[in-house]
Amino acid sequence: MPNPTAVRLFDAVLGFLLRPRVRRVRRWSFLVTAPLGFLVGRSLGLDLGDGLLLGALGAVIDVAVVVGVALAGTRLLGRERSDALLDLLMHPVARRAIVDEALMLATLPAALVRRPRGEAFACHRGSHELGVALALLPAMVAEGVALHLLLPDAWFWPQVGLAALHAYVVLMLLSWAAGARTHPHRLHDGRLELRGGQLYRMRVAVAQVAAVEIAARREGQRTGLVLGGDPLRLAVGGRTDVRLRFTSPVRLERPLGDPLELIELAIAVDDPARFAAAVEAARTAAPAPEGRPAPLAWLVPADLAEALGSG
Repeated sequence: MPNPTAVRLFDAVLGFLLRPRVRRVRRWSFLVTAPLGFLVGRSLGLDLGDGLLLGALGAVIDVAVVVGVALAGTRLLGRERSDALLDLLMHPVARRAIVDEALMLATLPAALVRRPRGEAFACHRGSHELGVALALLPAMVAEGVALHLLLPDAWFWPQVGLAALHAYVVLMLLSWAAGARTHPHRLHDGRLELRGGQLYRMRVAVAQVAAVEIAARREGQRTGLVLGGDPLRLAVGGRTDVRLRFTSPVRLERPLGDPLELIELAIAVDDPARFAAAVEAARTAAPAPEGRPAPLAWLVPADLAEALGSG
């Protein structure tokens, strides 16, 4: 339940900041603040290194504020006000890009150390990502070694930079390829977590599921969210196996774009009969008391060894 005092204070401050004239001033304020900061820095005798250090410190503080609002804002202010405040602190596309990047980079390390919770339902049958990654990996490693050998020995930092860049690209490629295996659908504690790799996610109480039916469909080869159909499809290799209908609009998070509110969704499940039976059984069971979700619990993938060894 949001805090009433915090809500009233938030509405007063945000109402002022969202006035058209104030928004125009705030949007173009960097034309004044950036030169002013430069002049103040010069008057204080700060050099370029000091400026970069202060800029990095400001960026760290900004990220800390955004993370704090993301973790505590919903409890204090409710989801709508928390989202509005986050949009005010950082552009939504930039914020989602940072979150998506973190999700990709955390895939393999988190999967190795965190044990899975609840009942998992694999959804990677027919996906091609792992095969593509394994085919590209030798060429990428060979390219990195060749570039390292071609650079003069005196170019130490360029060698380090290129090695770090290649390691980053390899990690991102492997994380992307493992996403369908490390992020199965899950049913635990009366909640259903639907996933499309690392970047598409939905968490819904089982009580909000109005109907679940097996409805196999294959269209194209796309993996991910397929728009424009009825219903929207979270496909793997163009296939979906189960159709879900909800009692009220449910929020689907997606990369870069705004979250979607939807009533129906078709998903890919490797064992649709088991998934449908488990959801139906959970719907008819006595509802378990809802606990407070752990911060960023949706960020942690499944156990990698179990995921890669399944199906």
